[in-house]
Amino acid sequence: QQQQQQQQQQQQQPVLPQQQQQPQPQPQLEPQRNGSLPPGWKAVWDADTASWYYADLEARSTAWDPPPAHQHGDWSRLIDVHDQAYWSSAILGLSFFERGGEWNRLLDKDGRHYWSCPQRGLRFFEGG
Repeated sequence: QQQQQQQQQQQQQPVLPQQQQQPQPQPQLEPQRNGSLPPGWKAVWDADTASWYYADLEARSTAWDPPPAHQHGDWSRLIDVHDQAYWSSAILGLSFFERGGEWNRLLDKDGRHYWSCPQRGLRFFEGG
């Protein structure tokens, strides 16, 4: 009786035609740009639109237009008389010690270290 019920259920289920899947557009090579993406950003392929968009992983935001190319500026790493490492930019008139404070040392998608200060909206890669 159980086998008969299963056969009836199978007969009642409609047979759907196989859906043809459209081939997904393949990503083009990641866009070449003058300079690199700023620290914390990455290019992401969107198969639905067959185009690239840009994700700021730190701020958790996205944009279709690429961000401005990263400019390192004149950041340099120095050591003070107490053997404390700090970073300084004469152009911006800023400096900060690596330990503590409002700056964070982060790692980007390519394994490069960078410094970020969300309060000031500043980021730069170590080593230029």
